[in-house]
Order: sequence, then C-alpha cells, then structure tokens
Amino acid sequence: MNVHLCISRVLSSNKIIITIRHHHQKKSREMDTEEIRLSNSTSTTTVSEDVTTFRDYTLDDSLYSRQRYVLGDYAMNKLTKGGNVFLSGLGGVGVEIAKNLVLAGIKSLTLHDTINASPYDLSTQFYINPSNTKVDAGANRATLSIEKISELNPYVKVSQSTLLFQDIITNLDYLLQFKCIILTECPLEYQIKINEYCRQHSIYFLVCDSFGLFGWVFNDFGQDFLVHDKNGEDIKETFISSISIDKEAIVTCMENQMHNLESGDLVLFREVKGMTEINGTKHKVNVINPYSFSIGDTSTFSHYQSGGIISDIKTPITINFKSLKESIETPDILDFDFMKNNYQLHLARQTIQTWFEAHSSTLPKAWNQQDANDFIQLAININEKLKTVEEIDKTLFEKIAFTCLGKICPLTSVLGAFTAQEALKSITGKFTPLKQWLYVDCYELFPKQEEKVAMINHYSIPNTSIKITTNLLSDRSLAQHICLGQETCEKLENTKLFMIGSGAIGCEMLKNYALLGVACGSNGRITITDNDLIEKSNLNRQFLFRNTDINNPKSKVASLSVTKMNEKINIDAHQNKVEMASENIYNSEFLDQQDVVVSALDNVEARLYVDTRCVQHSLPLLESGTLGTKGHTQVILPAKTESYASQKDPVEKQTPFCTLKSFPNNLSHCIQWSRDKFEKLFSINIQELDKFINDSDYLNKLLNSQANNKIAICKSLSKLIQIYPTSFKDCVVYSRLKFEKLFNHNALQLLHSYPMDLKTKEGTPFWTLPKRPPVAVQFDRNDDTHINFIKETTALWANIFNITIPSNPSKELIGKICLTVKVPKFEAKKKAIVSDEKAAAPIESFSYEQFIELTKKLAKQLEELKKDKLQDMMTDTSSPTLVSLYPQSFEKDDDSNHHIDFITATSNLRARIYSIEEGDRFKVKLVAGKIIPAIATTTSVVSGLVAIELVKIIRGDLPLDQFKCTYLNLSLPIFSVTEPGPAPTVKLTPSISYNLWDRWAIKDNPNITVQDLIQLINDKYGLMISGIYQNSLLVFMSALPFHKTRLSMKLRDLLTDLDNQKFIDLYVLFKNENNIPQDTTTSISPDNVNNNVVKPRKLFYHNQTTTFLQKRCEKIDRDVQH
Repeated sequence: MNVHLCISRVLSSNKIIITIRHHHQKKSREMDTEEIRLSNSTSTTTVSEDVTTFRDYTLDDSLYSRQRYVLGDYAMNKLTKGGNVFLSGLGGVGVEIAKNLVLAGIKSLTLHDTINASPYDLSTQFYINPSNTKVDAGANRATLSIEKISELNPYVKVSQSTLLFQDIITNLDYLLQFKCIILTECPLEYQIKINEYCRQHSIYFLVCDSFGLFGWVFNDFGQDFLVHDKNGEDIKETFISSISIDKEAIVTCMENQMHNLESGDLVLFREVKGMTEINGTKHKVNVINPYSFSIGDTSTFSHYQSGGIISDIKTPITINFKSLKESIETPDILDFDFMKNNYQLHLARQTIQTWFEAHSSTLPKAWNQQDANDFIQLAININEKLKTVEEIDKTLFEKIAFTCLGKICPLTSVLGAFTAQEALKSITGKFTPLKQWLYVDCYELFPKQEEKVAMINHYSIPNTSIKITTNLLSDRSLAQHICLGQETCEKLENTKLFMIGSGAIGCEMLKNYALLGVACGSNGRITITDNDLIEKSNLNRQFLFRNTDINNPKSKVASLSVTKMNEKINIDAHQNKVEMASENIYNSEFLDQQDVVVSALDNVEARLYVDTRCVQHSLPLLESGTLGTKGHTQVILPAKTESYASQKDPVEKQTPFCTLKSFPNNLSHCIQWSRDKFEKLFSINIQELDKFINDSDYLNKLLNSQANNKIAICKSLSKLIQIYPTSFKDCVVYSRLKFEKLFNHNALQLLHSYPMDLKTKEGTPFWTLPKRPPVAVQFDRNDDTHINFIKETTALWANIFNITIPSNPSKELIGKICLTVKVPKFEAKKKAIVSDEKAAAPIESFSYEQFIELTKKLAKQLEELKKDKLQDMMTDTSSPTLVSLYPQSFEKDDDSNHHIDFITATSNLRARIYSIEEGDRFKVKLVAGKIIPAIATTTSVVSGLVAIELVKIIRGDLPLDQFKCTYLNLSLPIFSVTEPGPAPTVKLTPSISYNLWDRWAIKDNPNITVQDLIQLINDKYGLMISGIYQNSLLVFMSALPFHKTRLSMKLRDLLTDLDNQKFIDLYVLFKNENNIPQDTTTSISPDNVNNNVVKPRKLFYHNQTTTFLQKRCEKIDRDVQH
C-alpha cells in the first residue's frame, strides 16, 4: 500500500488543493537518470537572460495575452517564427491537434490527408458534417477542414498536402522543411521509416492514434533535447533568517516562509549582510525540512548578521529519447491511471498494428466474435516473443477487438490536445516532454454485459460495417455506437443538461455534446447561460468564436456555432448569472427537470453556489477548472460522493495593510498598491465628487450612510474642488504634485517616523528584511519612468474631467510644464504609521460637529467652484446633471486607456524607492489585472475528461469505483487519477447517521407549528430540537424565554421570502436527553463536516399543498447551550 499525493483541484486564485489518498501501485517504470539529467556544462548551468527576460513586441497581445503568461515570450517567439509543423491525418485526433496548434499560434501548419470523409468521421471530426459524407459529395477531410482551421488564427499559415505516404517515403527530404512531424492514422511501417529519418535530421517526431476506447501518444525528440524550463513555475524568492558557518552550512528561512525547494535545486543569494561573500553566488541545495536546507562549505565566510534573499534558478535539462522501433520493445510509459496496466495497452497497440498490416489495412470487425478470438490469439503470439506482460488480459483484449473500429470524441479530445501540447514543447523547449509513451483508456464505458449479445447480433448483419441501421437520429453516431452501444447513445440523445459558463471549457464541452449527440433527441435539451460578452483575448482559447463575434454574448454565439457541428442539437442560450438573484429563473422546477449540471465557471464563489443548488436537488455535478497547464476534474454524484464544498479551498493569503501601505518587499506589493491608488484617485474619489456636484442632498445622504470614512471623503472632496482642472496644464500640475507626494514626501515621512537607526524592543535594527528603508526620489524630467508617470496620470485626469489634451504630447512639452510647477518642500507631520502586520487599516472617528463644520466648508467651496470654473460647462440649465465627470473603470485589456501604463509607471517608481527590482508592462498587467494564465490544450484535455464522466453519469449503471477525478499538469507532464471521495458519514446518535445528501421530508402539512415540528422529530428520531434557523434568521431558540410563545405559531408565519419558493432551507440544532451537547467542541454542518450529512439533513418548507420540509441537522454547540 502506497500513499499517493495528488493535487485534486485547481483554483482561479492561483492555488491548488492537495489531498492524500491510498492506492495499490501497479507496475511502473522510472526514467533512467542518464536519460534526464541536469546539464553540467557551464554554458547551460542556468537559463540565459534571453530566455527569462526576452520580450517579443511583435506579438498581438490582445489575442495571445493569456497564453503568453503560460509560455513566455521566448517560447512564443520560437512558435511564431519557427514553428513549421506537418500533421498527417485529419480524423478526430488530427483535427483536435490542428485546432490547438493553430490557436497556439505556430508559424505554419501543413495538413496532410489522403482519406475522404465518411459517416465514420462524424462522431469525432467537428469540421465535417453529414452533407460532406454522402457518396456523391465525398471529399478529402483536409480539404473540408482547412478553411475552418485557418479561421481560428489569421497569423498562422495553413496549407494542404495530399501526397501518398509511398511518395513521401520515396522522397523523405520533403520533410526537411518542417520542425515537427505528427502522424495519425499512419501504418507502423511508415512511422518507423519516418522516425528514423527525423532522428537523423533533428526533426521532432510524434505519433497519436485512437482506436475505440483507448489511444496513445508517442514522442521522440532525438538526442540531447534541451528543455529550458522544466515546469514553467515562477521563480520563488524567500527571506533568510540565518546561515551557519560550517562544512555543510544550514540556511534557515524566516518564520512562516517555506522555501518550496527540492534537493538538487540551484539557488542564488543576495542582500545578505555580514556574510557578504555569499552574495551573487549559486549553490545546490539539500533540503532538510520546509524551512531549512544545506548548501555546502561556508567555513571561510564571514559571520552572518542579517537579511538575505534566496531565489531559485531555472536549470535546463537535456533528455535523450529512444527511437520508435526501440521504444516498442523497451517502452518508457507515463502512468495516466496507475490503477490500470499500461503494458496491456502497449501490447494491444502492437497487436492492432500487426493485425492491420496482416489484414490488408483493415481492423477487426466491430463486435465480431471470431475476429476477437483471432485478435486475442495474435496478442498471445506477440507477447510470447516480446514478453511485454506476464499474461494477457483476455477480457480487455476482447473489448479492444470489439470496439477498435469505433471512436468517441471525448477520448480524441484528450489525446489530440495532449499531443498538441507535446508538439509545442518540441518547438519551444518549454516544459518537460512526455518520455515517451502515454496510454489512455475509458473501458468503463464499454456496453454492459446484457447488451453484448445484442451488439454481436447487430453487427453480424451484412454491410453494418458501412452503415448502422439503428434507431438513432442519424448515421453520425456510427463510430460512437460501436464503442458505447445502443442504449447509452439513446440516453445521451434524450439528456437534459444545464451548463453554467460558455467560455473556454464551455466551448469545448459544447463541441463534445454535439459530437456525442447529447440532447439531439425529442426529449433532450441543453440549457447554457453566461452573462459575459466575447473579447478578443478569448479567441486564443474559445474556438467557437471569431473576430466578428467580439462584444456579442458568449452563450448565444457558442450555441449558434455548435449547431453547425450538429444541427439536431437542442440548445437554449441564456445570458444570466446563476446566483440567488436568478432563482426565479433557475428555480426548483427547472432544476428538477435536469439530468446533470456541468460547471464551466472560473471563480470559487459561483462554483460553491452551484454546488449548493445541486446538493439541494440531488443533481449530479461535473466540476472542472484550469490554470495554465494545470487542470482538474471532479465528479459529484448524489448519495455517493462528497460535494465541491466538501474540500475547503485555502483562504487566499492577504497582504498586511502595513506592508502595502509602508513596507513593501516585492514587486507584487508595489503593483497592488498602485492598483489601489488607481482605484482611489481615478474611480472612487471621482464618483463621490460627481455625486457631490450633481446631488444637492449628497451630504445628508453621506451623514446617514453606513460609510466608516465620512471625514476622509469630505476631506478628499475639499481637495478635489481646490484643484479642479480646466486645462491640460492643470492636469500636468496635478500629476507633478502627486509625484512629489507619492515618491518623495511619503518616503521622507516614513523615515521621519522610523529613523534608520531605530531598534526594535528586542534590540535588533528595525530596518531589517523583509522591511526595506525607502529612498526618496528626486524628480528628473529626463528619466523615462518619471515622465511616463506624469504623462499617464495627466491623460487619466484629463479624461475624467473631459479636458482636451494635445495629440500625443511630447515628453519635452510635459517636462517643460513640470519645470513651472511650484513644488512644496517636505514638512514632517506628527502622524502614526502602522507597522504591525496584524493590524487592520485604521478606522476614523469623528464627532457630529466635525462633520457639520466640514459640510459647511464644502458647500461654500462648491458655490465658488460653480461660479469660477463650472459656469461655462453648465450650458443646459434644465438638466439635473450640472457637470459630467468620467470615473475610470479599470480595464486591463484596452491598451489605449492608460490604465496599465499608469500602474506600470507607478509600480516601478514605488519599487525604485524601496530598492525592489522593477518589472515591465507585461508582468505588471498580469498582477494588476489578476489575469489567469490559460492555454487551449489544457482546456481541451480537461473537457474531454469531463465528457467521459458525463457519459458514465448518463449511462446510469456504473458503481462509484468506475468514476474518475483527475488532476493534471501538462508541463511535467503528470496525471493523478482517483476515485471520487465518498460522502463521509457522521453519527448524530448511536443509531442515526447522515451525510450531505440525506434528507428528512415532512409532507402535506402547510399549517405545521413549531411545537408540531419539535414533537414530530422527537417521536420519529428521538431528537430534541433546540434551535431553528432560516439562513441567518433565528426562527426559534428554546433557551430564550420569550420564544416560548412561538411554539404555537405556524412555522410559515415565522419564515421570510416564501413567495415563489418551492421549499425553504432550514438549519436545526439538537440537544440530547440530558440537555448536554453530544459534541461540545464542534457544530456539525455541511460547512464543517468535511463532506456534509447523511440521515437528517435539510428542512425545506413549502407553502403549497405539496408542502414538505427537508432538514440539514447540526449538533448543538457550546454557545447554544448557554
């Protein structure tokens, strides 16, 4: 029994959830240390500066921005400038590879195919429709697909080749024009010959194929393949608290700062005081624990005093690959699901290709028992020679023989997208490539035993290998029917499915629905909803959208696009958020009609809400997410598994107020501070000013509001009125004065409050890392960063006040105006500056008299402003709006609005005064815009895995151990496949247990009183209710004397929001017979019971004739007892 560490969930907050599960490990192979090794050559000890800091300013950032944050500009440049790819075979796998490569932005793609479209392609090839497969209209698959593939990315040159393989083999030099060769649907004989040629000419070689319910990928990138960045993770920095002097010195990190290193990693030291010899040196680490590591000999160094930062160093690795021929006999296989035996599938692949060559390029006939028997015997013969496995799994090989003629789109999606990612690795050297085989199967979908005879009989009818005569809506399900059987295909057609989100995952899922035939029957329907509009940055991943669709609703465009793939699909597209406000639309009646819910959301809050609704209505939920090359899928099954909320997402670590305000120690702190300044200066303050000028009752409303910063608002308004601009020069003056305050006066004030020689109460220097003393900046009009701050601030200020500025004002003009500005000298103030990291932002206190005094001053200022500056602007005296101001709403993807440019200049100036390394616009945009890095390949893999689980759910007869949850990281690559976590059982009493899916129902009693309910529960379950809540509303508490009168009241009279509600969710507390809490330390509820409840659970109250109550039980806790 081995402990398997798996990362089970990717969060939009750039975090991952880690769980530990136990598994029986099957046979596996480890990479030879000679095959993957750290480069010892000094020329490749660390990644060159060009790799890590290179910027390609020719890239269309509005299109590629999310992918740039995954790959980096160095890799993007290699893709767009040198990524010439040859792809053979435009079946289901091939078209998936092509789609992902073109979306990624390779330089060119040559589509090679010699096969005409047929009904067999319709289950997986989404750019072929039934009209293309008619005998009189059949055409080459590449010909039919090239236009639609080209539309995906105008920057990629897509061409077509129809050369026969024999002609390519005769003239292999044809392949020299390509950097990467990808073969699908290609005979093994040709694969081996092309592979040998590619190895001789340093051309990267990949093979991918799918047969029935399994498929594979093979890589060969030749000898000494260099990987510049093995994992794509950001460089980590950690503060040091001590370094020992020893032959094997120990470095200890500061409290609560884990180094996140692995033994063998290289680190760089800087800013160490005392032991200055170590600064700028690189050391290989040996990890001792999460907070310390050893680095080797420091015995000749000076004593460590304080400070110091370590940063890990990207170290290239070289990988040697075996040829295809050698790898067939001695394979290196990456585990996809290590509960399965990869070597059985490796033998199956060999058997299929041997059969293909021996039977005139044909496969075993679908569901043919004789062919299956012959296939098994062929496998036995091959295994006797190669000794691939100890004994073949005859049951598995029979399934393979029955179904290898078929295909299903979820599997081709997984395999094709994974192959595309490997091709990108070959071109860019970014991420660790597959070494060298990957096998994926989903034989859980194989038709159940009762259907086996019917399938064999069906396919024994002559000509069924050409056309299936089934009751399905069309012959587009030909290849799928072979794999899944009649019953599952029919269930898919009549499925009712609700999907929330039609972005990247949503688009991919819609493709899978169309090809699977989901909701194509008379009783089937897909409802999708998404309130987002299409942006250009979406086009790099959300392949159903085009340039002409920008600013249109995602759900509407996606539904229209997918009907072109399958005109039979029934879709309703909405533009609503799924939240409490839309429960009148997505109400109980709507949800009770659904068979399954699919979440394609990108934020935790919305996911938790959807999860709650699915638990309430006992609906299966398919959950997934991506973050760059990482992804996860989760299957949630009523009565069987934990829910999404059962695994607690880690609380996002908040940067302390004082760190942001006064003591930043990294660039992210500076960017966050600058983003907050943007919001305050150009949005929040301006909104208040706009209301103050145009609403005569504004001050009264402010006084009576819940705002806790009323005085600060008034002071801000007073200042804004004093500096209200009316000209371009006024805007420059404002910017120059703001520069002086932010980057000079504030630094001097901080040093006045905390002098450089200040000691802590422990006697150590106050200014010790991570605290950095600021250095006040003197304005220099010849410094680009200084002028950029003035320029961007001026532009924003002018836009807010609708002031015309000169077209692209020169730096010289701005600099000259700055020289005329009278800048006040710094005067130290007596004010407290928070230095305690645990302290929150201070809340002001004020008296009513102070507020009134300020309002009088403001009223007078406003009158003067109207008279002196606003008179000419108030032309329409009948308008209720005196003056129109334009507060800035932050938008990261508009390069013309000055938002990111302002934050970039401000962040770098902030970093400069604290001696922090500055960042370019590219990095600033990532942090300020909270951009989630994304790439199409991960989305396609994740969506394919979700679609496989969808088929299992719709099929409806599989046990829990046949469902799979997956965590993946394509950059390494790794897959961690586990069974869904079961819903944990919690004991309420010795005889009563419950989980989150269980419920007690009380029906047909709309007039039930509180006493009736208490008595009913006590009679039936022996439990005494002590408290009843409706969300946060206290309905009844036995410990409160004045609540005794409520015992006789109707429950419905004590509840709120009953209109249009089928049920009300109540929370009930219990006590035992001795009035002592059963568990005095915890209150058990779905929120703190790690997976929720079993017998008693929810109480749903309804005020119609079919009233029922369902109840979520909680143990009474210590506080309630009092």
